[in-house]
Amino acid sequence: MQEKRKHERFKTPEGLLVFACGNMGRVIDISRKGLSLMFLDAKVNTLPTELSFDLFCTEKLIKARQIPGKIAWEKDEAFSAISGISYKTIGVQFDDLSPLQQDLLNVLLVNCIAGTA
Repeated sequence: MQEKRKHERFKTPEGLLVFACGNMGRVIDISRKGLSLMFLDAKVNTLPTELSFDLFCTEKLIKARQIPGKIAWEKDEAFSAISGISYKTIGVQFDDLSPLQQDLLNVLLVNCIAGTA
């Protein structure tokens, strides 16, 4: 698969969580323009193309609320065929961020780059 991202993505620690569509998930990586996340809940079957979500960094007590985004892609995956446990990964593109939301995301990015998020 050819890489289409224009902005470098940074791996995030397990303490960076997302709450979207009534479900809690984990942020896998983040950039200035988007992120990918993982939901373990099997109830996350269909998602709207546009959504609003909250980010929580448990280690730094950083919160970014009501971040607007558009789903760029989604993929159902399985830990193993034997276990039957599946999860969903989702790519989200940020959409029209306020100056405050941009500042909070920049703080998260700086911490992720430094490995301290």
